[in-house]
Amino acid sequence: MIRISTRFAAVLVGTLLVWAGFSLQSPLAQQAPAGGTLALTGARVIDGTGAAPIQGATIVIANGRIQAVGPAASVAIPAGATRVDLAGKTVVPGLINAHGHLQADMSKRPARDRLAGQLRMYADYGITTVQVLGIPLDDVGEAVKLHDESLPGKSAPDRARVLVAAASLRNLKTTDEARDWANKYADMKVDIIKMHITGGPMDMTPEVYGALIDQAHKRGLRTAAHLYYLKDAKGLLDKGIDVIAHSIRDLPVDAATIAAIKTREVEYIPTLTRDIATFVYETTPPYFNDPFFTRHIPNSYYRDEMSKLRDPANQEKIRKDQAAQSIKPALAQGRRNLKTLSDAGVTIALGTDTGTNEGQWQGYFEHIELEEMVKSGLTPMQTLVAATSGAARAANVAQQLGSIAPGKQADLLVLNADPLSDIRNTRQIHSVWIGGRQLTQAH
Repeated sequence: MIRISTRFAAVLVGTLLVWAGFSLQSPLAQQAPAGGTLALTGARVIDGTGAAPIQGATIVIANGRIQAVGPAASVAIPAGATRVDLAGKTVVPGLINAHGHLQADMSKRPARDRLAGQLRMYADYGITTVQVLGIPLDDVGEAVKLHDESLPGKSAPDRARVLVAAASLRNLKTTDEARDWANKYADMKVDIIKMHITGGPMDMTPEVYGALIDQAHKRGLRTAAHLYYLKDAKGLLDKGIDVIAHSIRDLPVDAATIAAIKTREVEYIPTLTRDIATFVYETTPPYFNDPFFTRHIPNSYYRDEMSKLRDPANQEKIRKDQAAQSIKPALAQGRRNLKTLSDAGVTIALGTDTGTNEGQWQGYFEHIELEEMVKSGLTPMQTLVAATSGAARAANVAQQLGSIAPGKQADLLVLNADPLSDIRNTRQIHSVWIGGRQLTQAH
């Protein structure tokens, strides 16, 4: 198994500067000067590991990293530190989307503007890192640049961190072709290689995708698979896949599959909202009137898409679409499999497939996914772990991100309410921090 991304670890070293991507400053005004020390005090801290919350905690941050965290009595605040009172707030690690995309903005704007704007959208919702599992080849170079800009001495990012997979590979015919594509992608400096296995006649054979996985591993890259069927999951696991990027939705997962996932330390990304988005627009969903969602619509690339999805004729088309309606029972099976796998101790990771296809809203749907995971039987704590340390493992950045601990990057989401009492409280955002710096937020 490939477990350490040295390139991304290097990218995360150093101090990250404040995000200036939105025009309105959130209420939290105090910040440490560049290179200074910051002490966040008085908050409830949920550290992302599943440990019990720390009440009245202090978090000390310097040079973008967490220096100490614990109950106030056990953490010494350095002289001269800038103190920020967070009494009554809850601090969790910045959320990580282990399966997103950057194809929502299909305008003719320059690639950098399109991609960076979508990463700002994610960050404004508290999604501080996104693993992009597939991006058009024309955009890979710019996406890798955005990835690399957090290197020490480079210009500061004003958006979510990003990891990059190029276009998902499918329909490869020979093992030589598979190895060639793995090498091409590795030479592009991607972070992970994704493949499509759909259960159709044009799928790669196990021999071919086995060669793709093997060559990716030889080049130091992990692999992720789009899949649907249990039989394909079994074949991919046998060949060494690292990440299952969608739910298994046709049959219950069996003991052999669970054992293979655990033995191989494979992360499982349910993407429940991906399935929901195929049929939910048969009517107008209630969240179309949710201010947490609609605040971005007037000035975003989603405005026309939302108008189409409100159209009664389009809604009627979805109601009559057999493929869309068939996803309803598949989603139910996916929910049951998620609960089974979670109960068995499999690493679950937040992922949504947002940023591609209609009605899969970047930033907002990550919060809906959390709610849907709880509806599937996970506890709020298990769901938060999936969205932080679990997703960090699926994105291969757990050494740097995903939990609140000394040495980790200070990517934090500060909430006005406790998500353990109601997972929907992740939407009660007070402030978002990347590398110990507060982002300016749109409201």
